[in-house]
Amino acid sequence: MPLRDGPRAPVFNAMPTAVLLLSGAILAVAGLGYLSPEFGNWVFAACVVIAADPGMALPSQPLGHAVPYVLHVFLHFGLLHLAMNLAVIVGAGRPVGLAFGTGIRGSSGFLVLFFLCAAGGAGLQVLMHSGDLMTMGGASSGASGLLAAVGWVMGGWRGMLRLAVPWIGLNLLGAFTGLVIPVPVGWFAHVGGTVTGAVLTPVLLGLFGERRA
Repeated sequence: MPLRDGPRAPVFNAMPTAVLLLSGAILAVAGLGYLSPEFGNWVFAACVVIAADPGMALPSQPLGHAVPYVLHVFLHFGLLHLAMNLAVIVGAGRPVGLAFGTGIRGSSGFLVLFFLCAAGGAGLQVLMHSGDLMTMGGASSGASGLLAAVGWVMGGWRGMLRLAVPWIGLNLLGAFTGLVIPVPVGWFAHVGGTVTGAVLTPVLLGLFGERRA
């Protein structure tokens, strides 16, 4: 059930366990990658999403080509990329995580939502790709789903639409502009993650949410 108006605590107060675990894992993988280039190379090979035209052979990956649809959230291209995604995960993730609840059930629901949004985003990015080999990484697919989720938590469908529609529109504009001026951003991954979050948030809150009316 969407949360209504009430006192708002600072963002780092009562941070849900799932948000801390997710952010900590992403930071840990990034830190280990900087400390050990060999580990960083393995993370890239195992987690990067690869797409190409039908019939084009894809490079082999340590964990196969399906696993990166989820694990790409642990792969970032520089500190700015990492910091931006973590800021959204922490900022949007806190109210969403609290809506699910901080126990095992609620934390599991939050993580299921995040990774399903990531997979939905990666899937749409691959579906819309054509041309040469494409690689994609970053947690923005899952973070985009959290933007839709926080809209639902704070204001139901109207709140969700107020956040999701402008973000989808901005990314569609970026995607079609990129046809003329290529920019290395997973525009459709953001759209796919947002749509997945919009569809699944009320469903997963009903299944995993620990809050009671």
